[in-house]
Amino acid sequence: MSYTAFPGNNLRQRRESLGVSIYEAYRNTRVPVKYIELMERGDVASLPGECYSVGFLRTYCQFLELEPDPYVDTLRACSRPAPVRFPRSRAELERGAPWMQDLMTWAVIMAVILLGWVTYAVVFRPQGEVMDKRVAAGVVNDTAPDTDSASEH
Repeated sequence: MSYTAFPGNNLRQRRESLGVSIYEAYRNTRVPVKYIELMERGDVASLPGECYSVGFLRTYCQFLELEPDPYVDTLRACSRPAPVRFPRSRAELERGAPWMQDLMTWAVIMAVILLGWVTYAVVFRPQGEVMDKRVAAGVVNDTAPDTDSASEH
């Protein structure tokens, strides 16, 4: 079902038959004028998220003294995304999924980068100077600095 199937004209005709302007409807319902206009045009694709749209529609229908449930059901049916259709054959997959080629290209690029990094880290990792930071036991430093000669100069 498309968004043009929403019966927004019924809402507009009901409001006009009650002799109420859009601004009066806003003052009584606090549903923004923009959303009232969108509902009356049947443009459900431009309405905010479903929880807000349903609340606005229920409030507006109650103000217009209409039963909101049929309108809410129609709104949900109109805003429901199209079902996902999976390809049935390899030819259809290759023909109808150009994003798959992009995905494979990026997967190959990432694999080459990962392979290069692993190769560098494992095989060609530069070996820095190995410094022996251990202290050898048994080595004693017997020479103490001469503090008298250093203070005389």
